[in-house]
Amino acid sequence: MKRRDFLGSSLAVATASALHCRRAWAAGSVDIPAISRTGAAIVLKGADVDDFRARQRGPVLTRASDGYDVARRVWNGAFDRHPALIARCTSTQDVIGAVNFAAANDLLVAVRGGGHSLPGFSVCEGGIMIDLAPMQDVHVDPLARVAVVQPGTLLGGLDRATQPHGLVVPAGTVSHTGVAGLTLGGGVGRLQRKFGLTVDSLIGADMVTAEGKLVKASADNDPDLLWALQGGGGNFGVVTSFRFAAHPFAGSAVAGDLVFPFEQARSVLGAFADYCTDASDELWMDPTIECDEAGKRQVVFLMCHCGDDTAASKALAVIRKFGRVVYENVARKPWVAVQSEHDAQSPHGRGYYTSGGSVTKLEPALLDQAVDCFKLPGSEMGRISLTQHGGLSSRRPVSSTAYSTRAASHNFVLRACWDDPKFAAARTAWQKQCWKAFAPFSSGLYANLNAGDPNVRARAAYGENLDRLVAIKTRFDPKNLFHLNPNITPRAAGA
Repeated sequence: MKRRDFLGSSLAVATASALHCRRAWAAGSVDIPAISRTGAAIVLKGADVDDFRARQRGPVLTRASDGYDVARRVWNGAFDRHPALIARCTSTQDVIGAVNFAAANDLLVAVRGGGHSLPGFSVCEGGIMIDLAPMQDVHVDPLARVAVVQPGTLLGGLDRATQPHGLVVPAGTVSHTGVAGLTLGGGVGRLQRKFGLTVDSLIGADMVTAEGKLVKASADNDPDLLWALQGGGGNFGVVTSFRFAAHPFAGSAVAGDLVFPFEQARSVLGAFADYCTDASDELWMDPTIECDEAGKRQVVFLMCHCGDDTAASKALAVIRKFGRVVYENVARKPWVAVQSEHDAQSPHGRGYYTSGGSVTKLEPALLDQAVDCFKLPGSEMGRISLTQHGGLSSRRPVSSTAYSTRAASHNFVLRACWDDPKFAAARTAWQKQCWKAFAPFSSGLYANLNAGDPNVRARAAYGENLDRLVAIKTRFDPKNLFHLNPNITPRAAGA
């Protein structure tokens, strides 16, 4: 063989070998280090991963796979985690396969719907991410007024599907939030005073259990499970389909912001507290004190009125008198525009640290504390909101759903954020200092906000519904495979 031919042949063999090794690693045919459900270091056999991948319709990604780094990223940039595997599910059968693989290998499990989990539960380090993002179909039956929604759907997608039919499902306030996580935690938003929480419209669900079985929950079939899914978080399995009752809705609302100077923050909040008791169910208000990165502070008063123009104008006239309005953009707008109006204030990739509590009354001392927090160092890019609750969502019995904080008149939310990680420590410290002062006012906790705090107890999040939830958790997930959530601990065997 000529030297030139030999060298060419050798290069071809070496290149092919390198490609084979890369593909072999990407395909999982080598063993993969991983983390178990209990936090122990384990190893996934390459042959087992290959077999798992062959059975899945959607891709199964490892660190070496194309698209892995994109798939593992979640909304909250504070969490930079690397799952051993990402199962990108395209169907219920894929979800069953992923749950069975996780259970067989006792893997740490994270379930990603919209990826918007505040405490970062959508992704895990060293476990398996069951990624539902590819599952985003929404089917609307306008005659029955029912929307059937897959778990990867975002709120904007739900609104775009229902609005052409003159229907709406009450949901959250940021359109790139996932339907699944928001719903399972309760679902508070602009229409809760008029139509109730998101869970109040949840009439059915399909769920894959920790044993890999598909079960259906409705008023006629396993109503206990349906009740648990109405605010009990992702404790019981992986929901692959939500069935919502949709409500007739005109398709627009009078909404927007009124901005008041920070110097008037305390008087604006006091006027807001007084007005809340007289506000109609059509009016939702969310005053927020915020500070930009340069240190400029202001009060941004969010409002949404879903009634007619006359009623909305009367409410707006009252709010304008709370103080000196320095900017306003309130107008009648399409509902999809209202729901996405503040998306840019919660961008993907930014770091966030958030806590929230519920109160039955806005005490003067609480309002003083809200203003005083912005006199402390580290408040740059900080936000404190005093979101109005009540209305229809408060008139249902606490026992009607797993969501327990029905009596709340307001939810106060403290958020620190940063684009540059060098500010993370100082701003998180500011948030924790403020939360420590706020916590004594709280009469309950919204589990979606506080799930990442190890000091938060399940009783504070689930209240009098906890005992029933524990029984249902024990029935469906006795080993706590699904524990990256506002967790409910199952009873020990024989207890």
